[in-house]
Parts: sequence; C-alpha cells; structure tokens
Amino acid sequence: MSSSNRDNQRVNTYISGHKNPDTDSIAAAAAVAELKRLQGENNVTAIAPGLPMERTEFIFNKFGVPLPPLKTDVYPRIQHVMNEKPDYIRQGQSLIKAIGLLQQKREHRLPVVDRNMKYMGMLSLFQFLEDLLLISGSDSGSSLTGRKVTSSIGLIKKVLNGNCLSIHNRDKVQDFEVFVAAMNIESFKEHIPRDNPESLAIVVGDRAEVHLMAINIGVRLMIVTGSRRIDDVVVSAARDKGVSIIKTPYDSATVIRRLKFSSPVESMNLQNPDTFIASDRICDIRRKVLSDREDVFPVVNDDGVLTGTFSKSDIDNRTPVKLILVDHNEFDQGVNGIDEVPVVEIIDHHRFGMPSTPMPIKITCDVVGSTCTLVTEMFLNSKISLSKEIAGILMGGVITDTLMLKSPTSTIRDKHALDELARITGIDPEQFTEEIFQVGSLINKLEPEAVLTADKKNFTVGNFTISIAQVEEVSFVEFKKKQDALLEAAEKLRKAEELDFFGLLVTNVVRENSVLLVTGSKEIIGALPYRKLAGNLYDLPGILSRKKQLLPQILKVLENF
Repeated sequence: MSSSNRDNQRVNTYISGHKNPDTDSIAAAAAVAELKRLQGENNVTAIAPGLPMERTEFIFNKFGVPLPPLKTDVYPRIQHVMNEKPDYIRQGQSLIKAIGLLQQKREHRLPVVDRNMKYMGMLSLFQFLEDLLLISGSDSGSSLTGRKVTSSIGLIKKVLNGNCLSIHNRDKVQDFEVFVAAMNIESFKEHIPRDNPESLAIVVGDRAEVHLMAINIGVRLMIVTGSRRIDDVVVSAARDKGVSIIKTPYDSATVIRRLKFSSPVESMNLQNPDTFIASDRICDIRRKVLSDREDVFPVVNDDGVLTGTFSKSDIDNRTPVKLILVDHNEFDQGVNGIDEVPVVEIIDHHRFGMPSTPMPIKITCDVVGSTCTLVTEMFLNSKISLSKEIAGILMGGVITDTLMLKSPTSTIRDKHALDELARITGIDPEQFTEEIFQVGSLINKLEPEAVLTADKKNFTVGNFTISIAQVEEVSFVEFKKKQDALLEAAEKLRKAEELDFFGLLVTNVVRENSVLLVTGSKEIIGALPYRKLAGNLYDLPGILSRKKQLLPQILKVLENF
C-alpha cells in the first residue's frame, strides 16, 4: 500500500465509560463527543461498552439524543488500517499492462480479481521475473528463452499496438508456438512443425512467399512487422481459412519481446497467501504478518470478494484507534482492548488507578459528584453553547450520580452545574428526578445476574480483589422478593471471577439509606463495621455513595489483613 493511501486513512477516537455503564458515564461520553466535534475534531465517537440501563434510555429518549452505539471492545482491527480502495489487476489484463500498473503504483505485488471482484491471488513482480527467467534445456517453454506464449489474439493485438486485418476467435486464450521467418523459404518450411498448425504464430515482414505459405499451412496467427503492406489476396485467403493477421509497427525483435508480456495475468503462477477479513484483530495477526516475506496482504469478505489491502507498516507503525476515558480510569473497569490502544485523555471523578503512559495525556479529574458536572464545566469554560438536548442528558447524569445532590459525594460545583443545565433545558430538577426514578425497578425487570453486573466495579487492594455493585430503587420491596436469588447469583459471580469479596449496595433514594448484600471471605465479612440485619444482609443507614462512603470503609477493613 502506498504511503499516500496510508496518509488518507483516518484515526478513530472512541470515548468510553466503564464496562458496566451508568447514566453518568454514557451521558458524559455522548456530551464529550459532541464537544469535540464542535471544536473541530473529526472521527470522534462515543460508545457504550455495555448495555445501558433502562433509566439511561429514558433520559436519552426524553431529549431525543441517540444512545451511543454498543461496542464491547476497541481492539484495532484490519478495517481501521486497510486501504478500502486498493489498486488491483483484473482477470484478462495482459502482463504488460499489469507490470505497468505495478511500476506506476511503485508496488511489487498487487491482487488479481475476476470480473466479479473475487480475489484470485497476488501477482508478484519477483515471482513473475523468476518464472519468466527460468531457463531450461529446451526452447519450447514459456520462459524468456522459450518460444511458447500463452495469450489470445485480442491481447496480442493490444500489446503490439496492432491492426487486425483478419481475426478469428479473438478472445480465446491458448498456447502459441512462435516462429520468426528469418530463413529462406525452403529452410523455414522445414523448420516449422506441421502437426498442429492451430498453435502456430508466424512473425514475418514483407515476404509475400511466407505470407502465402502461412495461409496454406493454416497457421493460427500471422504477425506482420514494420506495418508492411500485405496483398489483398493474402488477406482474403486468410479470412477464408480462419487465419488471423495482425499488422504491427514494431520490428521482429520488439515483437518477440512484447509477445512474452501478452499473456493474461491469470496464466501466471499467482501467489495465494493467507487472506484476511476486515474484522480480524491486529493483535491476533501481527506476528504472522510481520514474519511474512511479502509486504502487501489482501482483505476479502465472506464471499471471497476483495475489499481492501494492507501492508506491514500499516499494522506496525500506525495507531488507528485512540481512547478517551470518562467516569473511570482503571483498566480493569475499562472496555475490552483498552490495553491495546493509547489513552489520550481522562475525564473522571474517582480515585486514580491508571497505569503509567508512554506519552503525556490530558487529564480532567476532580472531586465532584458527577462526571457530567466536569463535562458541563468544560462546555462553559470553552464558551461553546450547550444545546437543550445535550444539557438534558448531562442533567440526567448529575441527578442520578449525586441522587439529586443528596449523596455525600455532591459538591457546590454539582449544584451550580445542575442549576445551569436546568436553566438551559427549562426543566425543574426535582420533577425530573421523580420521572427518572419512577422509570422502574432494575431488580424487578432484570434477572439476578444482570442486576449484579448493571453497575459493578472491581477493585484490587493489595492481595485482595473485591467487587461492589450498586442499584438505586425507590423502595426495598422488590429487593426483598429477590434477596435469596440475588445472593445465590452473587456467590456464583464471586467464584467465577475469583473475588475475595462481593457486595451489592441497594440504595433507597426516597428514604436515603442502603442495605448491603455480601458474600466472600468470612474474615472480611466479619470485620465489616455495619449492623447485620439477617444472614448476609447489612444495614447501612445514611450511606448513598459507593465511592465516597462504602468503598473507603471496606478499604480500611482490608488494611488490617
């Protein structure tokens, strides 16, 4: 693939929240994507790394904002680097035209396709030269020293810039045995085989006796060099006997050289390397591609149709995907493939647990209750007007993540952001809060396994791996109905993920308190500073925030082990 093709390919920047997205993360991602577009950045896309919750869908639908597309991984794939409009050689083209294209494009290998664009193989300049220069003890072969040429009358005419005076079976591809009339007529008659005249091609100048001899023998093709005159009687006789005549301006030596390049490309020894599909992950094919001696590789679809090409440098040097993280910064909470792409920016309000980066990145991380608050401030600071639609989803993010400013994580900045968003949308925050939390109980609508993973975050603390999920409800009625099923599902999840501790924080947004359903290490559970209600259930009065209230207390417990 030429460098100009590579330069024209775009870099995709994805904006993603954590793997189990809540409203704050999805709304923040969508709003940041809009901000980047308004600032003139191209190919920036917000994604949802997991299925959005019902309340999130309600908020986006209310303001007519499309939900970010579901994209569960950001692994760079061949589709991100391939040339979608590749150069190729069509079946039936002559070698001289194909070699000319290779020279023009400064490539040494190009794909060959049939008339339906189905991939047939790769024409390699090196392989072509190897085949052409193959010298054997006989002069009858198709090498440069042999007299055999595989071609058609039509292709030979084009390669010789000729004029057909008589033509039969123009497009039939066959093997020609080429002879040059350089001897006297008697010696030439003895030199030409008579057993298969349909394979003979005679190269001759203005020798009328040779013209008549060729017609009488019934050769397949007579090539007259130097644009010499041919008697009308000869032409008429050739038409009657099915002998094709091509008159060319080239001399005999040039004709012989050019004839070797009149063969259709498919008659050559086409290479058949591994083909790839656009969805192949680069990390899966990199080693195979980089160890291959060739440089250009074909990309086909399920029907074998050529859809693109890519080169070694495309997968070795370029960064086709970049990532902006919102509402998280720890890789174990991120979308699949996060470790394969560069993170270029973080917008978050959680503790910092990201690994080191090879290059400096932009970080907006502050102590507020909602990532949507930070995004609102980014709009205001950049002097870019917030549309009512984007302001609406940001408002939903602030409300859900701060529990309408009742969470202890809430700050005065969250209030200021909410006031500004309310002004833009013209919607009362209290009324909007009631609408959001009346959308429905996740515990009632989802299977227990889905409830536990709807908003779950994993944390590694020393030698311990713990996970805490949270769900907001308007009462504990539905939770009590499914408590046993949720505990059973929690134990299965803990074992499957090899967790030391798992907790489900069920928050009652009306009564402003929570309960915690736990499973895991008896030592950790026994050290929890909460009142046990029954079995594995604990009472957490006044606790609304997983991040600011629950997590610090559990981390303090783990410090004693």
